Amino acid sequence: MKVIEMLNPWWKEGEVRKELVPEFKRNLFSEILKYLKVRQIIAVVGLRRTGKTTLMYQVIDYLIKRGINPLNILYFSFDESSISLEELFDFYEKEILLKSLQKEKIFVFLDEIQKLKDWQNKLKIYYDAFPNMKFFVSGSASLNVMLKAKESLAGRIFYFYLTPLLFEEFLELKGKDIKKIRENVRLWKREVEIELNNYLLRPFPEIINANETLAKRYLKEGIIDMIVLKDITQLFNVREPEIVGKIVEIIANMPGIMINLNEVANELAITRQALSNYLFYLENGFLIKSLRNFKGSRRASSRKLKRYYPSHPCFSLVYGFEEKGKIAENLVLFESQAKYYWREGNKEVDFVVNGKDVVGIEVKYRKKIGKNEIRNISYFEKKFKPKKILIITEDIEKKENKIEYVPLWKYILK
Repeated sequence: MKVIEMLNPWWKEGEVRKELVPEFKRNLFSEILKYLKVRQIIAVVGLRRTGKTTLMYQVIDYLIKRGINPLNILYFSFDESSISLEELFDFYEKEILLKSLQKEKIFVFLDEIQKLKDWQNKLKIYYDAFPNMKFFVSGSASLNVMLKAKESLAGRIFYFYLTPLLFEEFLELKGKDIKKIRENVRLWKREVEIELNNYLLRPFPEIINANETLAKRYLKEGIIDMIVLKDITQLFNVREPEIVGKIVEIIANMPGIMINLNEVANELAITRQALSNYLFYLENGFLIKSLRNFKGSRRASSRKLKRYYPSHPCFSLVYGFEEKGKIAENLVLFESQAKYYWREGNKEVDFVVNGKDVVGIEVKYRKKIGKNEIRNISYFEKKFKPKKILIITEDIEKKENKIEYVPLWKYILK
């Protein structure tokens, strides 16, 4: 079991190697720390390369620095081997811990858990049998990590979504002082706009300083192709990965496309059900995002045609799509994490956030906006009475009753 020892160097060295724990921490790190003492499994899911493994190492480092015995921390990645949980814990108990697993508090980190067959039922056995064990799991496929665990691990697991870098995280990684910038955002406008342009293609920690060619290759080969050709193909036994890749390309070149399943399926020469499945797989692999038409209730909204976007505008840029208005629209979707759009006849609002209050968001990425361009927004306001409506602009900033005009560069600084 050399691979297990290799993945846990702190057993011998007493600490996590510095190269595994960068000083910069994602916003999610501090959120996860709040749940260290609760019984439930912590599950971190998200796109490839967002930093899920690094986040685990940082939590391990945090535990060791606060007095947890390094031998009481077990990490394993199912990217490395296909051993069973029984084999893993048997080796750990007999060769490393040298005492019963029930004797002390144990922290267990299981990376890329979706690659372990029937993982949710196997993990449930250990969760129920060893209340002294605190489990952390990660996965790059929400369908496998989240949906399959709903029944088996109901009440036993909390989920956290690790997105690509938010813009403020990107700025921090670039050495910018966010607090100082927010004290007088106008003063930093030029620098923020320059970095925003850099960020659009580089929202992953490993490529924040990469040139355009390298960044695009990283996104295409390291993320898109891996999801389409490896993750989806293996998890769902897809026999037409080239069709799945074509769907990604269509959405990347037409962000916001409203997909009629029958029409697009005919164009791709596949069945309607196959197209529906592929869209489902891509969304649960975090590569695309769908929105439903907002009608004031979830039941009504779910019946309408869905609108599809890349999960981040960087994936459109990979395919050479550079229409500024649509790129800005896609970025606002990423930042807002909206679940709905609104359309009625020829009237439309880009995004609707339906939380405690309804908020409408319209993206008009230009320097001048005529009154005729906001008629739809006025209709939406009268019908749904939202708490507020945001119009995201290139540089216009003002407020008219419930309607706030906010420049994109300022909006994503929140």
